[in-house]
Amino acid sequence: MSTPQDNLLARLAATGYTQTDAAGLDSLAASTPQLIVMLNADPVKYPEVLDNVVIVPEVLREFPADTFRVAYADLPASQAIAKRYGILKFPALLFLRQGEYVGIIAGLQDWPDIVHAFADKLTAPTRRPPSVGIPVTSASNEKGCA
Repeated sequence: MSTPQDNLLARLAATGYTQTDAAGLDSLAASTPQLIVMLNADPVKYPEVLDNVVIVPEVLREFPADTFRVAYADLPASQAIAKRYGILKFPALLFLRQGEYVGIIAGLQDWPDIVHAFADKLTAPTRRPPSVGIPVTSASNEKGCA
């Protein structure tokens, strides 16, 4: 019996997109001029991840066929990649250019907004990924500044 996650991955595979994991992402991204990585979550808890399977191919029709390459990650890989790039909201689309971070689109958006966001990612400069928020702790038990 297939799970909702299995059905999601089967639908993504049927689109012809490439499956990736956290370990293979760097080499895939480095060899790709414009890469979109579809990061997924549990479709039972976050049913909107299923919407991205329909939305992304439709948005891509607004651009020349070879503009973006699309990859997707299963749930464990999506969590690892999201942690690396500070992504907290799903579904998320991670945009990379030649392996460098461009930005994300998190959650669902209205049609004109998402098409505009894709177009913006084509010309946006690469930058450092956002911080994931590393907690600062003290070696001593003292509170406050010394």
